[in-house]
Amino acid sequence: MKSLKRLTPTFALAALLAISGVSIAIPVGNWIGSRINTPTKYSSATDISSTQEVERIVERSVYTSKDFAAAQVAKKILAAQIKSGGTTFTIYRFNFPQTCGKAGCLHVVVDERDKYANSLQLIDLPDKSFPFAAIKKNGCFNVRQLVDSAIDNYEICKRS
Repeated sequence: MKSLKRLTPTFALAALLAISGVSIAIPVGNWIGSRINTPTKYSSATDISSTQEVERIVERSVYTSKDFAAAQVAKKILAAQIKSGGTTFTIYRFNFPQTCGKAGCLHVVVDERDKYANSLQLIDLPDKSFPFAAIKKNGCFNVRQLVDSAIDNYEICKRS
């Protein structure tokens, strides 16, 4: 049985994800056995999406000043894609001082039909490995996060 101290950060992450409109299952089963077609690092977002799509994600996901132009940062945003159970998710990592802090860096995850979007604040893993993984379950993906000096796995699913 987990101690109360161990559950507190886990529930905090679950609450954060629930507020942003996703369902979460804790804990997730075998991380290694469920990995399918998962990238190991990010690339430039404009290598994966059009500049216009990246600009739209910026404008939709981040509060900016009136004089800010999304085109200024579109080429600096990182991205990766995972195919998970028939759904392709594009993950955008906003790696800027204004979008990173003690709680980690902002990641925006969208599906190919633009019917699902989720913002996650994720801490870099100690080994700098890619925190997302595909799973066989349709409309779901895995996220690994450091909680109380241990790596926990979270299954995040689109609402049906």
